[in-house]
Amino acid sequence: MLLFGGQIRFSGVSLQVVMRVFAFLQFAMIGLWCGGLCAAEVTAARLDSTSVTGELKSWNNAQVVIAAPASEQTIATDQLVAIRWPSLPVNEKTPASAPGLAELIDGTRIPIQSVLVTGDQAALQLPAALGENRTLQLSVKSLAVVRFVPLDGALAKQWDEIRQNKAAGDLLVVRKRDGKSLDYVDGVLGEITADKVELKVDGESNRADRAKVAGVFYLRTSQSAVAEPRVSLQGRSGLRAAATNVELAGGKLLVTTSGGTKFEWPLIDLELADFSHGKITYLSDLEPAGSDWTSLVGQPAGIPNLAGYGRVRRDQSILGSLLTLRVPESADGETQATVLRTFNKGLAVRSRTELIYRLPGSVNRFTALAGIEPATATNGAVKLAIFADDRPLIETAVTGSQPPVPIDVQISGAKRLKIVVDYGDNLDTGDWLNLCDAKLVK
Repeated sequence: MLLFGGQIRFSGVSLQVVMRVFAFLQFAMIGLWCGGLCAAEVTAARLDSTSVTGELKSWNNAQVVIAAPASEQTIATDQLVAIRWPSLPVNEKTPASAPGLAELIDGTRIPIQSVLVTGDQAALQLPAALGENRTLQLSVKSLAVVRFVPLDGALAKQWDEIRQNKAAGDLLVVRKRDGKSLDYVDGVLGEITADKVELKVDGESNRADRAKVAGVFYLRTSQSAVAEPRVSLQGRSGLRAAATNVELAGGKLLVTTSGGTKFEWPLIDLELADFSHGKITYLSDLEPAGSDWTSLVGQPAGIPNLAGYGRVRRDQSILGSLLTLRVPESADGETQATVLRTFNKGLAVRSRTELIYRLPGSVNRFTALAGIEPATATNGAVKLAIFADDRPLIETAVTGSQPPVPIDVQISGAKRLKIVVDYGDNLDTGDWLNLCDAKLVK
């Protein structure tokens, strides 16, 4: 099937119609699972490493309101790190990605079924799973790239190579050799219709068959109109939006991107709202200035893998999965019950490890939640020490039999952060410290 050209038909029904119905049914299944309320069930992570889970009642640039089981909580957005939606059940599938993708000048990526360009206006046809006959109108000046068809393998690599070219004009990318390779022509892009893509070369208008076009790149030499984003949005459909303004209304999020483009997006499609830009830096995203692990037993010659065993793991546990800690079920400590909590960011550190990080001058605090890896908690016990320019900030024991230790220390003016994880009471037995959500806060 050609996405923007002819259609294959089955018993009088076009394949395009069949695919649209299938995508709609997939998305409807997710809506049934959520039952109308679960769609807004979220977990909001704060800068202080605490979190709250409940129904998302309202959201604007200033604050979010979450109805937690105990009480309704209002959180200022400048104190938020992220809002996360629950993963789909294992028996549910994310709606199939749209065949096309539009990239805006601010980095926003919008999944599309098709695109039409007339004059200085573009009409993006959104996936049927996000609502029937939904079209996003925007200025062509907001567009940076439009990919018409899915690309993978060698074609995806060629597409990225073309992206890196410093072209003197717009680019029309065509599929050659029965779609097995890509080539491009530069010029000035014009209209994009259902079956043709216009490119002016040396003043002469040429119209390529849209069925042969993989996509287009617009020459953008200035991005002065792009503002600093407040939040980055990620959708299961493939949406990636850098937003300066958001507002929740009627189950939809009203979004204004950094480049000034405005559109609505169904809340049920969201999986992450990242507020961390400009606020925090995760240690797992930094290269340490120094990293040293010393084995309890001397390393025999010819066994290089031992050093790899003690290396620091970034954003994963010693088991290769997400970092986890067993935390009290009740924040007020009224019960002894505990639950496993997962973390997307952090470090897994073996005992007798020393880490040193250079600090930018703008950070004020270091926060984290430190605990023994649940899989080794029976025997795990370490001594944790944190220094700012060799000035001790915290020295504490961390054991698997005790709740995780919250860390929040002032590091204003310091140039280096040093973290030392040493042996506890059981030497190195079970000594894997999960330093979860470890971050520098401005």
